[in-house]
Amino acid sequence: MNYLVIFTLINCILGAIIGIDYGEKFTKAVLLAPGIPFEIVLTDEGKRKDLSGISIRPDSKNGIERIYGSQMGSLITRFPQNCILDLKQLIGKKFDDPIVEKYMKTHFGSKLIKDDSRGGSIKFDLNLNNSSYEFSVEELLAMSLNDIKQRALNDLEENPNAAAIVEDVAISIPPFASQSTRQAYLDSLHLANFSNVLGLIEEGTSVALNFAGNKKYENSEYNDVKEYYLVYDVGAGYTTATLFSITPKSTGQIVLEMESVGTDESFGGRTLTDSIYTIILEKFLNHFNLEESEVSNKILARLYEVAEKAKTILSANNEYHSTLESIYDDKDFKVQVSRQEFEDVNSDLMDRITKPIEKALESIGLKVDDIKSVVLNGGSTRVPFIQKHVALFVGDDKISKSVNTDESSALGTTQMGLKLKTKTQSSKDIKLIEKSNHNFEISVSGNDDEQIPVFPKGSIVGNTTKINLGKLANKELTISLYEDGSLVKSYTFDDFAARLKKANCKSKENKEVVATFELDKSKIFDLIKVDIECQPKNESFLNKLLKKEDEEVVEDDETRDNLVSDLLNSTNSTNSTEAEKILNSIKTKSKSTYVSIPSPVYPHIKPIDKKSRKNLINKLFYLNKLDDAKIELTEVRNQLEGQLYKLRDYVESNESILQKELKDSEISAYTEFVNELIEWLDFESDDALVDELKSKIKEVETKEQEIKDYIQMSTIDFSKEGVQKLYDDGTKLMMTIQSSMLKFGQHISEARTRYQEANLDFDKENERIKNKLTNSNKEDKLKSFDKTLQLYKETIAKIGEFLSLPEKKFDKISKKELYSYHDILAKGVADMILDLMELESSHKERMQLIDETYDKLIERQKQKEFRKKMREAAKEAGKKQQKDEEDTEQDNEGVDIIEDDDEEIIQDSTKITATSSDSQTKSTTTSSDEEVTKELEHDEL
Repeated sequence: MNYLVIFTLINCILGAIIGIDYGEKFTKAVLLAPGIPFEIVLTDEGKRKDLSGISIRPDSKNGIERIYGSQMGSLITRFPQNCILDLKQLIGKKFDDPIVEKYMKTHFGSKLIKDDSRGGSIKFDLNLNNSSYEFSVEELLAMSLNDIKQRALNDLEENPNAAAIVEDVAISIPPFASQSTRQAYLDSLHLANFSNVLGLIEEGTSVALNFAGNKKYENSEYNDVKEYYLVYDVGAGYTTATLFSITPKSTGQIVLEMESVGTDESFGGRTLTDSIYTIILEKFLNHFNLEESEVSNKILARLYEVAEKAKTILSANNEYHSTLESIYDDKDFKVQVSRQEFEDVNSDLMDRITKPIEKALESIGLKVDDIKSVVLNGGSTRVPFIQKHVALFVGDDKISKSVNTDESSALGTTQMGLKLKTKTQSSKDIKLIEKSNHNFEISVSGNDDEQIPVFPKGSIVGNTTKINLGKLANKELTISLYEDGSLVKSYTFDDFAARLKKANCKSKENKEVVATFELDKSKIFDLIKVDIECQPKNESFLNKLLKKEDEEVVEDDETRDNLVSDLLNSTNSTNSTEAEKILNSIKTKSKSTYVSIPSPVYPHIKPIDKKSRKNLINKLFYLNKLDDAKIELTEVRNQLEGQLYKLRDYVESNESILQKELKDSEISAYTEFVNELIEWLDFESDDALVDELKSKIKEVETKEQEIKDYIQMSTIDFSKEGVQKLYDDGTKLMMTIQSSMLKFGQHISEARTRYQEANLDFDKENERIKNKLTNSNKEDKLKSFDKTLQLYKETIAKIGEFLSLPEKKFDKISKKELYSYHDILAKGVADMILDLMELESSHKERMQLIDETYDKLIERQKQKEFRKKMREAAKEAGKKQQKDEEDTEQDNEGVDIIEDDDEEIIQDSTKITATSSDSQTKSTTTSSDEEVTKELEHDEL
């Protein structure tokens, strides 16, 4: 895979993409955003995967407390009735599904109920504070997904280069997932506040995409030869074998084609855990001479937890030992399980290990020898006897461990999310071809016995197709959708007869119903469009001719034309003539009437409708607010606890210094304050609210500052000589500041004088400059400076009063009081120096603008004077020209011949005329310049 292509696409996306591999046992998530290329979303403990589960318990303050994943810890065995685990196997299932009874046998204390309002879906009934709380499977899944989203948002906040939102999501699902299961995933993602679901990605597809992306190809391998691979995935709840092919094209593109899937929906890691659990439970019952009905849910939960650990340990060791202390009647139970026992109890399951592989190969007529390698995925592929059986079946040399069994699905899901987000296909990118694992059919108007294939098994997904339903004799229409023969949903068009009447067709045309169906990228099968079309009555003949082997009518015009041309040569003359007529008639586009699609009716599980979704989103939003309040409470408690221990250490480490300033009883008072508050926090603060804890924090901060002041006091000379030096230094600083302020004023005064001497309005220009420079921050700084300076003057004056006292009276002034004034001066000096630096910078900038404005105004004055003189000169030249012309006219009266001597006078007159003309031109230019000058005079400085 060309990762340059991936990184280019990453930088093109606006928001972040999150890919989620929600497993039955563990969940992994990958974040993809600019600055974050395929990064695992860590848990709060820094783990790369999290337990798929949630604990919902009563809380004395907020009513409900939710704890996610691995944070549940011992709650799983202490409160099994409040912990929801292995939720994945219930997604999209009905209450009467056999999986429900099986689930409750190993999830001790869980109470599942039927939700009749949604066609028999499943709800969890939890007892919280003696009240019943019901949560649907979709709600519980949404809670976990929203927790992942919040963790991803936290990661984004820590990366300044990344996008700030997580709205685009892709999630992996089982390849055998039904339509109701897929809809349940979509409902959960929307409840989890993801606004854009990119797609539901089958687990085998995600692993194959990750495998193909990591695979390196030599130039010689781009030879258009298809090679077959298989993903063997043993998860917690089921086993799948996904057969796929990779074809390196000579064009440089990699084609990844999903060929087939073999599954065992009830064999997985959970099956193996159950088998060990039966061994441990039997040993426990024999040890204490008990019946299973006499054992509490808490004990059963502990035994099941031990079975899970034993399965993991026995994958690498020959024996597992553990001791459960005080598990029953305050007695311990020592448990020991060997790998041989584990394999013996599962001996009847060995044949099921390779069955999914056989199914996947048989469905497309391949043999084991046709597979180049088998990619192992899923935690349970680490179990030795599973690896051994797979290796014996396919050959040990074909076992590939090139993918990370824990993270490949999450990475591939995110990569697929990016492809769906950008909707681009580079020549160097992997071209993915996905196929349907189910048969999708329809029936019309209740005729369930005649199911029409729409998307047979193996159809390319992400496509639409049209089906001509023909004429409807009863003028009623119900379209039912099926998946492998099982009814998914039905659309009943109540007003269809009226729709038929509205369709304007000619007498030689039939009113036929054409329905458009879609199998989208998430393999959701649905009806998306219905039209009533006016078709020539004899076109039914052509449709018969053009039916393909799978009985689907060809709808593409070009294809139909080509087929008709072929058929003309293979039919008799009558049929040929008829076919030509039909071909000519259908070349004219038929009229159609759009029919709005009604809401579907579901036979069993109903999706969450808009009203219910809104209510559930508000419910989850409320629970999130409770969680936020709990988080804040915990953070504030931790902050208070941390500050208390810090203060206690601070007192102890500085005790010798404090003894110089305080009595032992005063130092002990601080220690007692800390100890009492720690005890209150540990034993009496369970009902404390955030505000109360924050007030305690302020108390601690006050005490800490007092101690810091005493330590600082020990370093200061508070003798009269020391205070005198403080007074002198303070007075000197104040005089320096006042001198700077006077200098500022002197600069302004000098500038004013210069302006006045040049007959310029200083106040007007100064106001403009002040408005240009002034902003709210500078105004605040000036006010702060004035306030600090005034306080500084008052403090200096007060210290001066102390120094004027006789020695005896001065000695009676407490060090604490003197320190308070010393502290004011110390803080005042720092504040004023910073403020003064800013004021000096501002004053410098102001004076520079005043000087620049002065220079511009003086230049304008000069320009005005020059133009004034030019105008006066032009005026005088005009007057002189007029006078000369009058004199010339008088001199020429009665003269018939011009003498040579007079020629010079005429030439001089011509010069004068030219001069006059130039003067007029200059006069015009001057007039234009005056207009420019007027505009300049009104410009803002």
